[in-house]
Amino acid sequence: MPVGSTNPGPAIENTVNTQSPRGFYQFIQTISIAITPVAVATITVAEQSFGANGASFATAATGILPGDVILGVSPPSTVAGVGISQYRVDTATADKFYISFVNPTAGSLTPPSGQYLITVGRYVQSVSTTPGTLSSLPAAVVTTS
Repeated sequence: MPVGSTNPGPAIENTVNTQSPRGFYQFIQTISIAITPVAVATITVAEQSFGANGASFATAATGILPGDVILGVSPPSTVAGVGISQYRVDTATADKFYISFVNPTAGSLTPPSGQYLITVGRYVQSVSTTPGTLSSLPAAVVTTS
């Protein structure tokens, strides 16, 4: 390199950050709710509702609102032959959600009772909250992300 010239250094590439400065979720929380499901008949999928408002199987208030999304359900234990096939939030009633249990066996089975861990997502644009506010689920929260 001749004397007096500048050294440009190593080749540098700038990568523009295309990620949004905020996510779509207002928050994600895992709550612990005591649930006592009823027996599921043979060779069927049965949806059961839980929560304080109009629930088929009464439990405590959950803090789940219409517009929230259940991301996962973890039962307290397992029962051979019965499992969780799907889950959803009631679209019109707060504190109400549904879990569908599947029983492919030849006899009636009862899902386990106890503390279920339910991971709930609340979107920023969810109908469950006023934009710009952050309301959270009840004190039964186990984990917050």
